[in-house]
Amino acid sequence: MKKVLLTTTALVMTAGVAAAEVSFSGTSQVSVSATGNGDNELNSHIDFNVAVSGTYDNGMTMSTSFGYDAGRQADYNDDFATDPAETGWGTAAPDVTIGYAGYTILASGAGVEDLYDGDVDTGNLSVSGAMGGIDFGFTTNIDGGDSASSYKLAYATGDITATLTGTNDADAASNDATKLVVAYAMGDTTITLTSDDKDANTDTITKIGVSTKINDITFSYTAASEGTASSDVGDDWDAKVSYTAGALSASYALDEEDVGQLVVDYDLGGGATAFASMQAGAASDGSGDYSAMGINFKF
Repeated sequence: MKKVLLTTTALVMTAGVAAAEVSFSGTSQVSVSATGNGDNELNSHIDFNVAVSGTYDNGMTMSTSFGYDAGRQADYNDDFATDPAETGWGTAAPDVTIGYAGYTILASGAGVEDLYDGDVDTGNLSVSGAMGGIDFGFTTNIDGGDSASSYKLAYATGDITATLTGTNDADAASNDATKLVVAYAMGDTTITLTSDDKDANTDTITKIGVSTKINDITFSYTAASEGTASSDVGDDWDAKVSYTAGALSASYALDEEDVGQLVVDYDLGGGATAFASMQAGAASDGSGDYSAMGINFKF
């Protein structure tokens, strides 16, 4: 009864300040995985998140979150590796998001992901919104003399979408980078053209991609140059076929280095999903091979 009374009192005390909400969510995983040259290993993992948000009388909104991560999990459909062990409660500064009049401000003492490709944290403050039919975003660093920044502009008309991104801090050498992506959708088929001036040490990377869906099967193919003077479009390529029917989804991907990746997910219902995956051909000695199976839980 004491816990109920305390909770009720807290809600009454905050009711006059803002329409505040606190939500809890997370995921858990149990998995068995193995590298090509290693034995099977069993791992368990939990990712628990607490999100706090508020809506204020002046129309502003605010949200932030923090989390607890423990154990190891299989990154079975992206890096095809078992992630390092998590350390528990996160100690980095949380992201704080403020919304007002259609614009969003994101502040983080731990760093904000750059808008070019998200590989690095470009600054600690970002602003995003829309103006004149153009979606925009900008990140910057307001600490000391660090001038790291990035930007994103996106525009859509009819079946065509164009997105321009750039940064002045693309890598360890702080090189500039600019990327333009134009996509054209024709029913269930999408054609994508990309021009990526990644940094001062490479030529522009050009990509041509096509994706089409036929009933429950989706085919996608991307051909690209490798960013060198002698490279042609097609020297780097990725092909993928995906199948989805009911609770089952499966995909198989292959690239120019003959690295094959198979991923299967099956929805068990109620927030639980069984999975199995395998990567082969990443290294001639088998050290890059990886396999995993297990269950993901959401709560």
